[in-house]
Amino acid sequence: MVVKRLIDGRFQFIRVVSTKAYTKTYLMTDHGSLAKNKCIVKHLQLPAHNTITLKFLNDLLAKRVSLLKRMGEHDAIAKNLSTVQEGQDFYWVRDYVPGHSLLTELADQKPKPEAEVQSFLRESLSILEIIQRHGIAHQNLHPNNLIRHRDRGPLVLVDFGLIQDTGTPEPGPISNGHSASLTAESAYLPQVKQRQYTRFAADHFALGIIAIQMATGLSNEAIPRLIQDDFLAQIKLQLDECSSLGGACKDILLRMVSPQAEVQFHQAKDILATLPELEATPVPLAAMATAPPPSQENGAIEPEPPRSPAAPPPAPRRWRPGPYRPNLLWLGGGAALALLGIGSLLWLRIPQTLTVNNLLQQATTAKQMGQNNDSLNYLNQVLEVKPNNSDALAQRSTLLWENGQSEEALQDLTNAIEASPERAVLYYQRGNLRFQLGDLQGAIADYGEALQRQEAYTDAYINRGNARAELGDEAGALQDYTAAINLASSPESKADAYLNRCLSLSNLEDHAAALSDCTEAVNLRPNNSLAYENRGLVKRRLNDFQGAIQDFTIAIQIDASSPEPYYNRGLTRQDLGDFAGAISDFNQTIQLNPNHPFAYYDRGLLHAELGDLESAIADLETVASACLDVSRLGCFDDAQYQLEKIRAAQRDEP
Repeated sequence: MVVKRLIDGRFQFIRVVSTKAYTKTYLMTDHGSLAKNKCIVKHLQLPAHNTITLKFLNDLLAKRVSLLKRMGEHDAIAKNLSTVQEGQDFYWVRDYVPGHSLLTELADQKPKPEAEVQSFLRESLSILEIIQRHGIAHQNLHPNNLIRHRDRGPLVLVDFGLIQDTGTPEPGPISNGHSASLTAESAYLPQVKQRQYTRFAADHFALGIIAIQMATGLSNEAIPRLIQDDFLAQIKLQLDECSSLGGACKDILLRMVSPQAEVQFHQAKDILATLPELEATPVPLAAMATAPPPSQENGAIEPEPPRSPAAPPPAPRRWRPGPYRPNLLWLGGGAALALLGIGSLLWLRIPQTLTVNNLLQQATTAKQMGQNNDSLNYLNQVLEVKPNNSDALAQRSTLLWENGQSEEALQDLTNAIEASPERAVLYYQRGNLRFQLGDLQGAIADYGEALQRQEAYTDAYINRGNARAELGDEAGALQDYTAAINLASSPESKADAYLNRCLSLSNLEDHAAALSDCTEAVNLRPNNSLAYENRGLVKRRLNDFQGAIQDFTIAIQIDASSPEPYYNRGLTRQDLGDFAGAISDFNQTIQLNPNHPFAYYDRGLLHAELGDLESAIADLETVASACLDVSRLGCFDDAQYQLEKIRAAQRDEP
């Protein structure tokens, strides 16, 4: 249905740009601007209409708007103007970008020289670097979402994904920001093996595929698909046979698209740091930008997948300097006169030092009382007096991080390190911050620097192990956890190291050793629910279902507010055929966490197995909606597939 009225009393319909299964995209006029500028409006049409879904999406949009506002405005990123909810309809509005999509530049299917490929990579990766600084991923990248601005010439990134859907576009020519082929767009999204790509690596994959097309001149259909077992070998063959790229550039592109986590780049800046090593002359933008008639683009916002709660790095530590106690030296007459000039200067500095330490103490006290703004003011005063005070910089970094100012927080820690390069704790803190920003390689490097300055830094070993495990380097993680176990003097740190080594050993299929480590963690921290929960997971992998249930039950008794032990106990009860007990645990999981998609999914399938098809459909519809929150099309398609099977069975009932 075409929108003829004003949306939100502001946006007036001009024409339809594209239509997909769950979205329509319109070109509209913004009557809220004096110039009545054009804008792009995406209308979300969801496959479910229950109140849970509507509230879910409303919260999602609000969260995404807040996240993007925190990023600020940049010329290389299309400005998001508004979100509108009218009943069951959701609209996302962004600036119209005059120009043409990158797809136009690929249309001639002629191989581009290496300099042009590198110029594209530098420009597009620089845009990704901007959004990644704020922990944001695009996750809907394809050539139609990179617009070559008609006037300025540079690329503009549009349409962060909210949902990724399937469907048939309306007839007509390819338009700016919309592909006439769904299959073509999906080639840039590594959904088949999505779990092997972090949210940043998925964007790198998309840019890598685009660059491969540019270098080879091959059509989208000719580019190998990730589902192929010999995907990387085929990509390498095409680069060798069809492109003029040098070996170093080929290696970079292969790393960008590789499904192997250990070789992937983790941030755009890592790729940019590699590119300057290649010899290339940037191609002038004017030479690259042809001038087809301007057209329109679609728009959507893609949420970030939630970070796993398992074993996150500790929060950055705060240094609290003790009170200043000057050592006073009394001198005799001659000596006192001889040192009068120096003494005068020292006495002038003492009040300044006392002031700094007093302000630092006030900042610490204010932070402990939850008065973060006051604490920040005190620290700013310190840095006005002593700009290179590493204590103040480190403490301010924590406050800036909590305010969502991740780039500024990282810069403060870098400045603190420059001021006091010998302090291991500063590298450790920056490693934690980089870990939370997804810069795992940077975190590993910082933890290594901390360990060079303090060999017995147990927490640095543990957190470096966590980062290595996150990268898939379980063997390296084992080494770090083992070092931490050998060094740890406190039961808490030793228990953490055993608990994490337990997980790595289990992931490496050494379940017997994993069980031993988890038991050590339980013995060291008998009141820690996570230790029992993780040991229960290992026992379940060993098919010791009764032992697993016992551990999950103890974890619940220690911390009845955590949904995960209930969920895992429900799965284990299902393994034993205790369906009533499993449903009871899934119910409790959902009561504690109403947004737990796996509990809904498993409960839905169990309802279907027990013949309660209506309850199964309700649960799986909720799963489908929840999958949209993290833009997991595979998850959504799986839920839809199960729904279709159940509805077919329902229709076949006599």
